[in-house]
Amino acid sequence: MLETVGIGLLTALAFAIIMFKINLEFFAKYHWQTDVIVSAGLMFLFYGTFSGMVIALIAGIFLSIFLYISRIIIQPI
Repeated sequence: MLETVGIGLLTALAFAIIMFKINLEFFAKYHWQTDVIVSAGLMFLFYGTFSGMVIALIAGIFLSIFLYISRIIIQPI
């Protein structure tokens, strides 16, 4: 179970780094759209096994927390 949480955290961290490299302010401005699209994409990528769906769920939760915190810090207009 700990491996699943670790893989989910690393997946969310990879998406956070990509968002930072592209433009974090844009993703913070449209945080809920980004959250829905990335979470749906993760479910599509990890579809097939129960542990894959759990990894997608955990990564989506961590990514939601990251986007919420970044929106509070950046405060886009």
